[in-house]
Amino acid sequence: MTSLVLLRHARTDYNDEGRLQGSLDVPLGEDGIAQAADVAARVVGEYGTALTVASSPLQRATGTADALAALAGTATRVDARFTQRPYGVWEGHTWHEVRESWPLEYVQRHEGLDPAIPGWGRSDDVADRVAAGLRDAAADAARTGAGTVVIVSHGSAIMLGVARLLGLPLTPSRLGYLPHGAWNEVRWHGGDDWRLRRYCAGA
Repeated sequence: MTSLVLLRHARTDYNDEGRLQGSLDVPLGEDGIAQAADVAARVVGEYGTALTVASSPLQRATGTADALAALAGTATRVDARFTQRPYGVWEGHTWHEVRESWPLEYVQRHEGLDPAIPGWGRSDDVADRVAAGLRDAAADAARTGAGTVVIVSHGSAIMLGVARLLGLPLTPSRLGYLPHGAWNEVRWHGGDDWRLRRYCAGA
């Protein structure tokens, strides 16, 4: 049995402003840095320091992961498969702006569909990419006898990857909302046997 802790990065100033980030490489602000330190302490308090830490390459994720890795006495391993989905032409806009400028596509998104906008990352593609990274991380940990694997990623990426592993539909609300600094824990028992052990922990 191998445990993967899927941690959503700490908040950025864009998050506080309600702006969509997607592939934009927005770093943590002062509040986010403080949140990352707090989250790191809570994760170590829960799982100890025998951790493998992996991260999306985006700064808001690596900043969160590095705080945890430093506390655990290890280094962050970056894996591009854990990056956020691209939000295309919506990146940098608030949801209010999206609703005003792309009303039909906004409805598509909130009905769980992929909106027909340039640059949007399709749910199937994101789910396949993230799930492949999770499978490899679990297999590596099982092979090497590593401890718990913590993967710092993004809300949509985590939810889509977990849904794919569990065989659930790829709709945004299927697993609910994962706050920044909270995590899901999945356990791999070999083969296609994945189980969701904890949901929205640390919130």
